[in-house]
Amino acid sequence: MGAGAVVILRLPAPAPVVTEQPNAAPQPPPPPPPPPLQSEAEGYYEPSYKFTVSDRRFTRLTLRPQAFVTFSRPGIRDEVGCADARINPAAVHLRCEFERVGIVVTIEGQFPSRSVTSRLDAPVLDAMVTVTNTRGETLFRARESFYWHEPD
Repeated sequence: MGAGAVVILRLPAPAPVVTEQPNAAPQPPPPPPPPPLQSEAEGYYEPSYKFTVSDRRFTRLTLRPQAFVTFSRPGIRDEVGCADARINPAAVHLRCEFERVGIVVTIEGQFPSRSVTSRLDAPVLDAMVTVTNTRGETLFRARESFYWHEPD
């Protein structure tokens, strides 16, 4: 008589197929970052009119990273720090003492547009510039438009 054995092999069941349910609507892309502020931009500002006081020509002002004004005369450039510098997105107040020459420069201004522009033909700061001597006498006072330039 013969004996036989039957072996039953169980195959594993196929893995279930997962289908993703479509969302009602795709997520919108995040909003673009706000444009950089002019008040935070590093660089310098040149006035539309370069005036002269005490044989020095006012050539520029810088707000960032440190506030100072620049005067020049042939072969010499003087950068004068501004001990009182208040700069916010809308306005600027600077008071800079040039002790060696005996003058104080005060600049009170506003940014017509708060965003940085690279247009060299558009003024980005409108300000009243006042220069007085140590006795408080006004040597120069005028409204100026300033044009921004990237750092040298």
